[in-house]
Amino acid sequence: MSVNIVWLKRDLRVNDHNALHYAANDGLPVFVLYVVETDYWNLEDTSARQFLFIKESLKSLAKNLESRQFNLTVRKGSVTEILSNIMKHVAINKLLSHEETGNSWTFKRDIEVKKWARENKVVWKEFKQKPVIRGNLNRDKWQESAIEFFDDKPISIPSGHSFLPRTTGLELLDCYGGNDNYFANDCQTGGIESAHTVLNGFLESRVKDYLYGISSPIKSIRSSSRLSPYLAHGVLSLKDVMQKAWQISDELGSRNKSGFVSRLFWHSHFIQKFETEPSHEFQAVNKSFDMMRRNEFDQDRFNLWKMGNTGVPFVDACMRMLNHTGWINFRMRAMLTAFSSYHLWLHWQKPASHLAQMFIDYEPGIHYPQIQMQSGVTGINPFRMYNPVKQAEKYDPKNEFVRKWIPELGHVPNTFVQQPWLYPALKEDVYPKSEPPEILVKNSRLKIKEYLATHADPNEKQRVIKTHASRKRTTNKPKTKSYDKVNKNQFSLF
Repeated sequence: MSVNIVWLKRDLRVNDHNALHYAANDGLPVFVLYVVETDYWNLEDTSARQFLFIKESLKSLAKNLESRQFNLTVRKGSVTEILSNIMKHVAINKLLSHEETGNSWTFKRDIEVKKWARENKVVWKEFKQKPVIRGNLNRDKWQESAIEFFDDKPISIPSGHSFLPRTTGLELLDCYGGNDNYFANDCQTGGIESAHTVLNGFLESRVKDYLYGISSPIKSIRSSSRLSPYLAHGVLSLKDVMQKAWQISDELGSRNKSGFVSRLFWHSHFIQKFETEPSHEFQAVNKSFDMMRRNEFDQDRFNLWKMGNTGVPFVDACMRMLNHTGWINFRMRAMLTAFSSYHLWLHWQKPASHLAQMFIDYEPGIHYPQIQMQSGVTGINPFRMYNPVKQAEKYDPKNEFVRKWIPELGHVPNTFVQQPWLYPALKEDVYPKSEPPEILVKNSRLKIKEYLATHADPNEKQRVIKTHASRKRTTNKPKTKSYDKVNKNQFSLF
């Protein structure tokens, strides 16, 4: 007897699941496997809050699989060791999984799995779940290819024939083996049911306020889609979400609809960037910027930034919200990154790893290109130096957000809440005193100017443009769907 193994990674769902569909129709018993990879959960960009979301999603998935005559098996260890142990009991015909654009660790793990499959004469078949192209890429054709991908009908999953009589190993999820303690008190709940509740609530109602509230850390809690963790961990199919987005009623706002659809395209666009050049996890997109800030890292400033204790209230409030909930809207993520880079003059890599741990929706393919863009090391994007005081005036005019997350400022008059360095009665042992942000930025501008004078490489800039810059959108697209343009320098993801 032999089995087909469906190896789950970032695809914790039953709908539009190519590997499950293939296994169910191949005629052999199906072994659905998820491996808790201990080494992965000890990396600098993974965290307990992500693990908890996955735990909730796997428990939900197990019930949904059982309703289709599949049973989930959870094991802990390395994937190749687990597969070898399974082979001691039953022959493996095929290993089935989705392609993954993860971090460098998962890439190296996949190389090991490929070697194992070859040595053990097991066919490893991978399926696409996003319009991301591996290997040589014709950037001018990518948009057309992405549209074709999203046009395909999501597949349904028939009932299967499970190799094992029951679900096993879920108890392994009760113990987190990572080296951090970044649990969150108020994260979104994982699982298929939660995902569809959030999706339906957005498509049927909340989308009407999408563009109105997406940039505000207060309004975006409700007006943004809140789908990012479900997409990052594959609890929802990106294709399924796209096709449902096309059906949004125009009564809820055609601009809201087109804005959301365009951001779904940008989701894949950035993952494609990372797939094309995965070195962006460790190296600047524009190699001539690689040394900017690298040898001037201030650990004390970094620690204060991580805790939300820089002395700049709007920045600190955003960080504290993120630390507490595992989520904050895109514009504030951009501001947190830019503040660490320009105001604190921190090299981008350590902030990138820390933010990755804080986000329950950490998606490496989006995370690292975005971090580099906001840190000013792409060489093709403007240096975006957010003024946190002006951001506060625009998005927290009544100081409600800052007062919620920074109770230390409770006695400070409204006039000074966003600029407490101007309030002489505030003691530094109550809340840190920051230099005015405009002075910090002025110093950064001078440092950037000095760096570019000796390091700028126009040839490297042209290479980056050729490899990664967005191309003009195709005009050969279905008339019934919306692919409105969005300013690539101002977009917000979900």
